[in-house]
Amino acid sequence: MRRIAFLLIIITFISCTRNDKNDFEKHFIDKTLRFNLIHTGNANSEKLSLDKVYDDGLWNGRTKNTVNPYRLGAYYYELRDVETDELLYSDCISTYFSEWRMTDEAKTKTKVFKESIRVPYPKNNATLTMYKIDSQDVILPIWEYDINRNTRAAIEPTKNHNNRIIRLLDSGDPKEKVDIMILGDGYTSKETNRFDKDAQHFYEIFIETELFKRRKNDFNVHAVQVPSSMSDKCILIDRNTFGHNKYALAIDEWKFREYATQSPYDYAVILINDTNNIGGSLYNNYSTVAMRSQSEDYIIRHEIGHQIVGIADRYYSDETQDDTTCVSAYFYDFSELINNILDLHTK
Repeated sequence: MRRIAFLLIIITFISCTRNDKNDFEKHFIDKTLRFNLIHTGNANSEKLSLDKVYDDGLWNGRTKNTVNPYRLGAYYYELRDVETDELLYSDCISTYFSEWRMTDEAKTKTKVFKESIRVPYPKNNATLTMYKIDSQDVILPIWEYDINRNTRAAIEPTKNHNNRIIRLLDSGDPKEKVDIMILGDGYTSKETNRFDKDAQHFYEIFIETELFKRRKNDFNVHAVQVPSSMSDKCILIDRNTFGHNKYALAIDEWKFREYATQSPYDYAVILINDTNNIGGSLYNNYSTVAMRSQSEDYIIRHEIGHQIVGIADRYYSDETQDDTTCVSAYFYDFSELINNILDLHTK
């Protein structure tokens, strides 16, 4: 909740700036760069290093509002033109490491995490900088990388797994829509029908949830079949994250990015083939949902709200409007906030 007071300022700011259209074609090639990062650290220190840079295909993210005025999540990253210092692109994200570092284990151990970020491909030399957002909303630089001729020579094509894609909702050009990508964890090659039904159920619950329902025409929703054996789960979900038997996050973020790149996405959702009440979410990164649990519909709404808005555990949903664990008094702020976040992709 440390950023609630900040939201009204942000809402006012974005309402004044969202009509400033960036000339995407002037600054970018219509491609996506994915940076696979190695995040090493503990409760007191951290270090980022680059593993590889991938060409993730066409850029289907924001093209008009490339600069995100929000400063939510745990990390902020920006792309600046080297010659002019113009801010070309910015975004925020939370990661597995950003949550792990708050645990008791992080006080005594140093661990390594696989993470990634995506940006549009700059035409000219540019600098990509990652900042940590501290508890006072101050940003502190922790990693910098120059994108230049040498970088371009080292870019690798992403792997193409040719998995089956299920198109649940097509509303238009991905560059002008909010694209939701659904993946599966733990579905074997013999459980195709089960995954199809689970993906359809997720879509139905998601699109019937306000505020998403009233903006149905602003979404594209696709699912990618990722078959695996029970001994080799492709997405690698930890179903007992940080020792919590209801919390589930992806151990290896590089893996889910590898499969997700097969279709446009702004937000990724990983369906877990499990009957336990488990799920998880990282702001502006991905969500996980167990699809045959007793509370799956609530978990769907709960985790997608975390991913898109990132306001701790206090946001509105139909099922918890009167629940004291949610703060319905913040609903107006939440409504404004989520609509403005969606507007970044669609206006």
